[in-house]
Amino acid sequence: MTLFSRDRREKERLRPVATVVFTVRSGKDPKRVSSPVTGTVRDFSPSGMSVVTPRLAPDGIHIMYDTLMTCRNHIDATILPAGKAPIRVQGVVVWFRGTDSPPGSYIFGMRFDGEAPGIEELRLPAREPSDG
Repeated sequence: MTLFSRDRREKERLRPVATVVFTVRSGKDPKRVSSPVTGTVRDFSPSGMSVVTPRLAPDGIHIMYDTLMTCRNHIDATILPAGKAPIRVQGVVVWFRGTDSPPGSYIFGMRFDGEAPGIEELRLPAREPSDG
């Protein structure tokens, strides 16, 4: 349960440290695509991820809706995990808000169009039990 509503996640969320580069494709005019934006994957599951980004509307294309809020825009993203192969994902933004860290940035939640092959590779290795 969260402060405002219940947590609806059905799958475990993991917290990797990975860079993501994404573009926004207009749902109204699919030929219209933003320039690439670099962000950070905050957490993920097989069905989605949250991303910290410096911009919500690269090149005037909002991450979630067109200007009239009638068509959903699409995200095409490449996750760049350190020392591993890039992982391509596509989907739609289901929520967004401002965040304090880093200052002036935003965070959004993205639902993948399908389960992303290779996303499990982002799992952090299990910690070894401490001896003391």
